Amino acid sequence: MKRVFDFLNLPNYQIPDYQKFNVESYPPIKKLLPQKLRDFFRGEIHNLKSDLDMKFNWENGR
Repeated sequence: MKRVFDFLNLPNYQIPDYQKFNVESYPPIKKLLPQKLRDFFRGEIHNLKSDLDMKFNWENGR
């Protein structure tokens, strides 16, 4: 959350406890799906990186 607050130029704020929803576990996604999604959204990812001047930790399949 600190990174979000920093990005939005907001003061750091401690979020109080809150009720969690959708805490169930889900089956793992297929191995090839992340790469298919990166390929499909390649243009949008490029634009987002350029607009935000950021690199994302999920870019190279990590």
